[in-house]
Amino acid sequence: MNQVIDHLKEAQWLDRIQGGDDSAFTEVYQDYAPRIWRHVYYRTNDRETADDIMGETFLRTWAFVRVRASEIEHLRAFIYRVANNLVVDHYRSRSRAAIQMDEVLERTLRYDAGIPESADEMLLAEAMRQALLQLQAEPRELLVMRFIDDLTIEEIAEALGKNRNAVYVSIHRAVKKLKEVCSIHAFVN
Repeated sequence: MNQVIDHLKEAQWLDRIQGGDDSAFTEVYQDYAPRIWRHVYYRTNDRETADDIMGETFLRTWAFVRVRASEIEHLRAFIYRVANNLVVDHYRSRSRAAIQMDEVLERTLRYDAGIPESADEMLLAEAMRQALLQLQAEPRELLVMRFIDDLTIEEIAEALGKNRNAVYVSIHRAVKKLKEVCSIHAFVN
């Protein structure tokens, strides 16, 4: 139900933007900017770079949407795709490979989760963080997009330029691998 409501909200935003209503894009920015910033920060591990890429993401989205809004099916996925492309461009221009998310997850997940309500909750969060750190970059990124960024399978597929079924299978495998890591971690400890 929420996906339908979100899709309708995005369609209304796109119609309003194409009709010249600049306040609609302000609403888009307010809704998605914090999520895009966090997503970029997970990928770059640098606050200034995240600020710059987030800003450029919305500038490019604005330029595209004003002219060709009818070509966009899922606005959120489109924005994530722009952000991902800018992250790739950032690393290409610096002639270095993207960093692993280990350090980013280690720092960010510790603080983004809020204050745990119990010691058990804190131990579980730490165990999950450790398990995520043991995954390779691609499955970890898929899990972050799906369960932290709360993107749908369709949005992830569109953002990564992949087939919906391939994304679904990859997420399923990533969850399975995470479960294996968790069970091994529990057995060892």
